Amino acid sequence: MKNGENALIHAGASGVGVAAIQLARLYQGKHVIATASTSDKLDWLLSLPSGATHTVNYKTQDFAAEAKKVTGGKGVDVIIDFVGQSHWQKNIDALALDGRMTMLGLLSGGDVSSFNLAPLLYKRLRIEGSTLRSRSKEYQSDLIQKFEEKILFHITGSESGGPIRTYIHKVYPWTEIQEAHREMEANKNSGKIIAEIV
Repeated sequence: MKNGENALIHAGASGVGVAAIQLARLYQGKHVIATASTSDKLDWLLSLPSGATHTVNYKTQDFAAEAKKVTGGKGVDVIIDFVGQSHWQKNIDALALDGRMTMLGLLSGGDVSSFNLAPLLYKRLRIEGSTLRSRSKEYQSDLIQKFEEKILFHITGSESGGPIRTYIHKVYPWTEIQEAHREMEANKNSGKIIAEIV
């Protein structure tokens, strides 16, 4: 992400979503728009020291229209999407000319049955999928090294003053891993859920 660009981060209250929002702010994102499903999560994302500049409830609002409104009709330069199928067309609509979308998950599924390819051409869009699972150990090792060199020193606990903070929703003992999964599947968390192995 470049200085002054606009970003749309889906699943904003998830652990990775919160990290993406803070990274976008660290890299001087002009408008950092986050989506979430409840007013509590939206308020929380706006309250974070390096939180979203704008939020959208994707269940009750059209996030593409809101992104265009926030950016004066331009659209966003970057989208980080964990959702997939249900957000696909609105993501394409929300992207600005030369916009980029990175897909990190497919929470709503990966099958998009029909869509118009023309905007990919006339808007000059770039769509990238990424997962570490299919990457080589060497790639993963290099990524960790770059993360340690460029990002890690920015990360602090939620009560500290760094630009990237960790936010823990709840810590579960390993024996309650099923409850932790239920909490996450019910979309109740704001921040990371930790399973503690002792």
